[in-house]
Amino acid sequence: MAVLHKPIGELMTVSEARSFIMSDNDVGALVLLLVISLLPVFVREFRNSARLTLAYWFVVALHQSVAFTHSFLFETVGSRTDARTFNSAAITYAQNENFFTCVDCGRYMSFFENLLGFLYWIFGTSSLVGSQLSILMFAISCIVLVKIMGLLGLSHYKVPTLVVFGSLPSMVLLGSVVLRESYEILFFMLVTYFGLRMLIEKNIRVYGAFMVVSALVMGQFHKGLMIIGMLISALFFAWNPHPTSSLLSVKKRHLKIFFVMLVSLMGIIYLTRVQHVDLGVLSSVVDLNLQQMTETFQKRTATVTGRTSYSIPLDFSSPYTTAYSYFLLYVHYLFAPFPWQIKNLMDVGSFMESMSRMVLLYFSAMHWYHAYGVQRRLLMLMLILFFSMSFMWALGTSNYGTAMRHNMLSWWILAITGVPLLMKMLSRFWLNLKVLKGFLAQKFLKAAF
Repeated sequence: MAVLHKPIGELMTVSEARSFIMSDNDVGALVLLLVISLLPVFVREFRNSARLTLAYWFVVALHQSVAFTHSFLFETVGSRTDARTFNSAAITYAQNENFFTCVDCGRYMSFFENLLGFLYWIFGTSSLVGSQLSILMFAISCIVLVKIMGLLGLSHYKVPTLVVFGSLPSMVLLGSVVLRESYEILFFMLVTYFGLRMLIEKNIRVYGAFMVVSALVMGQFHKGLMIIGMLISALFFAWNPHPTSSLLSVKKRHLKIFFVMLVSLMGIIYLTRVQHVDLGVLSSVVDLNLQQMTETFQKRTATVTGRTSYSIPLDFSSPYTTAYSYFLLYVHYLFAPFPWQIKNLMDVGSFMESMSRMVLLYFSAMHWYHAYGVQRRLLMLMLILFFSMSFMWALGTSNYGTAMRHNMLSWWILAITGVPLLMKMLSRFWLNLKVLKGFLAQKFLKAAF
């Protein structure tokens, strides 16, 4: 934002007024803001429900308030370190106008920085543009969320679910600045959406291909996501949505696809380790040394003694201690900070989020338990996705500050699977309360007259 010093009484020209309100680079941000605001017009579910559209605009408004505050007033929570690095690197990348490597950056750019730099080249290089791009990813995620609920037969509860998904404090604060979590959430949801459509409509050629492509794109943002993307894709190909006597019922065509994936993986291993071909993130996944990664994690958790660190060293001396260490690590990842760890206002916010996860996890489990038929099988699949994604991030997280950021990727699953049953119980409680009030009022009138 430009600062103008004009003599008292002298009016600004149109160009001066425009530059005072925003810079030339912020024009692209306004275009993105307009697109975000009008997205519901192009989606049938939103056109048919005014309440759903209002819920969408509400959660988007929360994100926009953080974006404009960060861009024009002061740095918001979570907008430092990584957000600064991504933003500055992407600006340099866009200025070089080289969309494969950045010669002047002095290092190899990550996929996210490449993508962000390309988008900056199109819309302009400013933090507001970066924030609008993150919010655009979130906005598309809201649409995919509603689509997934329709596939699961939970459309009746899409309004409260959308509000719960989009109004989580960490989603609002960290999903409105230049971070990659909004992009990762979107592609994780796309993998799930295309996987569910593949299972329900039995169309592997189309939706199976879209699912695999979405998983590969998701994996470009992080090595761990490439691993989990491959596992999730294999799980969808092997999953049978119809109740059977066995947990998994694999068909011949699923085995063929699984065989193709196995051959492709062997080809990647051959190119990486024998031919020494650099395949980016795929090469990193193939060359991953789990023992070395674990030792690095142990060293980090032992040396980092920050206020938010839960410092749980992994002990591999026996199978029992290994399982116990993983269990403690996972519990702290999901539910820390605990009440005795709260020391300031930020800890209170983190504690409230962890309690929200605990409540929704309980209702998700109860929802699956009381469901039946195809919906029960699909809810089981959703919970497996939640535990797989959250456990993967738990292995590389050593403090509950970072855990808040990583838990964003699986929060939408708890919202979809937990909110419907929670709303049912609240509705039942409210109905019983009204009946009780009527009964007491009737008793009072009889006693009075």
